[in-house]
Amino acid sequence: MRQIWGFVGSFLGGLVIGVVATLFAPKFVGPYLPDIMGGNLDGIAGKVATKQREGNRLLLTILTPEGAILATFKNKVTEIDILVDAGDTISLARKDYRAFLEDPRIGRVRKQVEAPAQQAGGPPALSREPEKDIKEQVLQ
Repeated sequence: MRQIWGFVGSFLGGLVIGVVATLFAPKFVGPYLPDIMGGNLDGIAGKVATKQREGNRLLLTILTPEGAILATFKNKVTEIDILVDAGDTISLARKDYRAFLEDPRIGRVRKQVEAPAQQAGGPPALSREPEKDIKEQVLQ
């Protein structure tokens, strides 16, 4: 009988410790862990305001609803430079807003696609359906 109560006590104690650690540990330990271990990352989306290349690094200023972000890329600089342009909408895989980011993971890039102007000589209008315009351009 004593072994059963020891087992039940250990089980309940472990259960309580697990629940408490799940609720409170991420707040204290999360900043010290790499982003990959953070679980689900909500994307912070914004428009690329400026893009500047300085040697082996790329600087992007991204305007988001939370505020401006300066993202500095030191890895895959050439690939990101080709992929992202000023005016594109970019989604960064981050859990929280930070003004300065170094090598954030890019979740998605939506290109700024210009539709033909409705009036001859007028400025090009932005399309509301960039995926459809890209498909039409590829098919032509």
